[in-house]
Parts: sequence; structure tokens; C-alpha cells
Amino acid sequence: MSKIREIQFVLERLLNQSQQDKLLYLNTADRQDLPLFKRFFNQEALIRNSLFHAISTILSTRDIAIEDVLLNRPNMAQFMRSDTTREKKNSFIKCLEQDYLLLESLEKLSRFDLDEKSRQICDKYLSKIRHSIQENELYCIEISAEEHSSHELI
Repeated sequence: MSKIREIQFVLERLLNQSQQDKLLYLNTADRQDLPLFKRFFNQEALIRNSLFHAISTILSTRDIAIEDVLLNRPNMAQFMRSDTTREKKNSFIKCLEQDYLLLESLEKLSRFDLDEKSRQICDKYLSKIRHSIQENELYCIEISAEEHSSHELI
């Protein structure tokens, strides 16, 4: 596969990942009771939305139509459906897993010889996603500690 085609493939994957992850974070925010967690997930959704638009711009400069790249448009009702039976911990872990996949795609893109603007965008979002992962890991630890202490009280 040529370098140009490889870069395009990674960009297309990032576009779809960021769109799906934004919806995951919005859905997760809707299920949160604590304002701190709700705010965290909503802010993370904004980052993924911003990444989606940045990748869209890069693809447009390469004369690639965004409509041709997007996978089956997600069923918004499916993503926005609330499921109160899930634990908060699972929500954090699911988002964390998706962030690791997103980070992997961004790191793969960063290994290519990109133009200056694309490089800056890639570096910016690498930093943001790494920070998101650190925050999410801290919340996972906090939730686990709360669950552990509540089990000891029983």
C-alpha cells in the first residue's frame, strides 16, 4: 500500500472513531448523576467533536469527500438510549478502551511524514487524548475505591 493511501486510511479511521467516540461520551454523560462526571464526559465529547472537524479539514485538503468516508451513519437513537442498569465504572472503562484505540490511531498517523498543519493537529490531539486517558484512569481508580469501601460497609 502506498504511503498516501496508508495516510488516507488512518485519517478515515480517525474520522469515524472520533464521531463514534463523541456519541459514546455524550451518551455516557447523560447517564451520570454527579455533575463532575457529567462535565468530564461532555468535555471529552467536545474534544472528539473538535478532532472530527480537524480530520475533516485534513481530508478536504486532500480532495477526499467526507460523505464518502463516513461509515454507516450511526443510529442516533441507539447511541443516545439511556441504560440505567450499567454501572458507572463500566462507562468509564468503555470510554477508556475507546481512548486507547483512538490514541493508537493518532500515534500511527504521527509516524507518517505529514505536512506542517497536519502534524500540528496530530500533536495537539495526541496530547489531549493522553491527558484524557490520565484523567479517566484517575476516575476509574476513584470509582473502584468507592465500590470497594461500600462493599466493606455491607
